[in-house]
Amino acid sequence: EPGITFVAAKFDGIFGMGWDTISVNKISQPMDQIFANSAICPNQLFAFWLSRDVNDIANGGEITLCDTDSNHYSGSIAWEPLVSEDYWRIKLGAVSISGTTYTNGPMDSIVDTGTSLLTGPSDIIKKIQHKIGGIPLINGEYEVVCSKIPSLPNITFTLGGQNFDLQGKDYILQLPNGNGGMTCLSGFMGMDIPAPAGPLWILGDVF
Repeated sequence: EPGITFVAAKFDGIFGMGWDTISVNKISQPMDQIFANSAICPNQLFAFWLSRDVNDIANGGEITLCDTDSNHYSGSIAWEPLVSEDYWRIKLGAVSISGTTYTNGPMDSIVDTGTSLLTGPSDIIKKIQHKIGGIPLINGEYEVVCSKIPSLPNITFTLGGQNFDLQGKDYILQLPNGNGGMTCLSGFMGMDIPAPAGPLWILGDVF
């Protein structure tokens, strides 16, 4: 890929794992090629683990091909069928806080490790930002008072019939501000994707 991206960035490339339907010239994607070889890949699945410790550079994350690594999760896996083979698109059952549901029925969502934040329809995200005491900044970002993180409510995502709770420390990004302190930003951002692709949520790295 041309441009400054791979000159300035601290990575060697991008390993795209989307479907052929959205690839350039419908070129067969890496996972299609790997899955086609049952000798090396008996299980057609893959898994990601991303560390939440920004200081642990040596163990930033892991991708497991053709299997899962039980060292990085507990309990049972919630399986959810794909809605369509464009992105890794599934149905998000609900988003709720303290018993109040903020979604009106199941909505399409994309599981995407290439998106840093957790995005959703702007009207719903604004309600969530208000609930967690978010202070509007620029470009749709919200700041949260760092000292309030321990008292922030859990935000519950329902997938595959199971509830997954994000605590304040999970959905608030704590970033050095250059003055010896920290700036705390909400990991939620509004994004209105028009039909037919949307509306939808993107379950990025925050999730």
